[in-house]
Amino acid sequence: MRRAAALTVAICTIAVTCVSGIPMIKGAQVTATWWTPMSAVAVVAAALVLLGVVLSRAGRRVGVVRAAVLALAATDVAALALWFPAWSGTVSDVGGTPPIWMANNIALPAVALATLFPARWSLVYTVIGLGLLADVQQSVGFGGDGWEAYLNQVMTFGLLAVFLTMLGTAMHIAREVDRRRSAVLAATVESASDAARAAERTRLDSVVRDGVIGVLRGIAPGRPEDRQRDQARIALAELDGSVATDRPGGWISAADAVIRLRESAIAYGDDILVAVDADDDAAELPDEVVDTLGDALSEAVGNAVAHAGPHASTAVVGHIAAGGVRLRVVDDGCGFDLAEVAPDRSGIAVGITGRLAALAGGRAQIDTAPNDGTMISLEWVRP
Repeated sequence: MRRAAALTVAICTIAVTCVSGIPMIKGAQVTATWWTPMSAVAVVAAALVLLGVVLSRAGRRVGVVRAAVLALAATDVAALALWFPAWSGTVSDVGGTPPIWMANNIALPAVALATLFPARWSLVYTVIGLGLLADVQQSVGFGGDGWEAYLNQVMTFGLLAVFLTMLGTAMHIAREVDRRRSAVLAATVESASDAARAAERTRLDSVVRDGVIGVLRGIAPGRPEDRQRDQARIALAELDGSVATDRPGGWISAADAVIRLRESAIAYGDDILVAVDADDDAAELPDEVVDTLGDALSEAVGNAVAHAGPHASTAVVGHIAAGGVRLRVVDDGCGFDLAEVAPDRSGIAVGITGRLAALAGGRAQIDTAPNDGTMISLEWVRP
């Protein structure tokens, strides 16, 4: 912001000087011949120095830019002050505002000053510059009598003061942002770390529920089968993070989805009644949806087998339609009081409800009561 303001002031100062030919010619009639070229060269030279500073590497150092802007402001004031010894004492006969070419650029340095210093600095400079200009215009236009030129510059100062105050406020806010930058970065890093830890906890919870507990449930007395060994190695690798666990992004047919959901349900034994089918017009399903529903279904069936009781029966019914998928896991076991289950119980919060909540269009519901069995509903609605 500082460099942009300084660059704009430098360019505008040069441009205004270049197009002030007519005021220079008319103003030269009431001053010594040396003042007009001297003031124009001095002002343009100071503006060129500021332009060079801003466009160079030195423009990245605030102290150098401040010095260049102060030099331009001092040059403007000094050049305008030298008008008085150069004045011939003649009153201009031009109607309206007297032709003083510096009237168009005396206030320009105030814009850069407002970005480099507190706002009061630019306001003080504006008062000095416009007050000096009012003295010059009152002298050459009205012979020093009256207040016309002063009133005109009071109006100019009022308009300019509003802009300079707003610019100073914006720079104050920018400085506060810079001052708090380290704290903001530290807070951002901490927030990102918390998010990463939460994501890692979720990943580990999923691995434990889907891999480790699945392996443990399948272990029977005696020597483990090769299949169980392979499952254990995969679970350990997932815990270590050495294998990818991201879901593929493909699509599968409704018929294949029925097969995969049935396999998830009968993995806990052939005594589980499974009835999952699909409409003939059911469209393909995202692989992520089938995998998520299958994992949640496996978790629900596993919970029923483990907790419903030794004499309980478990059934799985499901249907795939054009609008989505609906699955039910029902048992006639002992049931439980859902209100007494800890909210962070991984089997429910992670394995079932949390998994479906993370799936767009997914929803899980658990209906149970002590001694009244349990029904777990898994649903996915196609967007």
